[in-house]
Amino acid sequence: MLARGQYPTEAEAKAGCPGDSVVWVNLRSKISHEPGSRSYGATQAGAYMCEKESAAAGFRAGKTARDPARDPSKEVAKPASG
Repeated sequence: MLARGQYPTEAEAKAGCPGDSVVWVNLRSKISHEPGSRSYGATQAGAYMCEKESAAAGFRAGKTARDPARDPSKEVAKPASG
């Protein structure tokens, strides 16, 4: 049984989270995972949630979300010197 603000599908979460990102939350570890992460939608006990609502509910971001240096998709492009 999912709690209020938790969705069984990504599509339902996207419809319920206008203006906010959707994350996958692991209900056992209380860690949230961003789209593209290895655990997004993949843990045994989990649900989709709005990112802001998940933080308010006490879920914390996974390591790659907290540390952009560990996630190459979060790299910031350096300006070209001219």
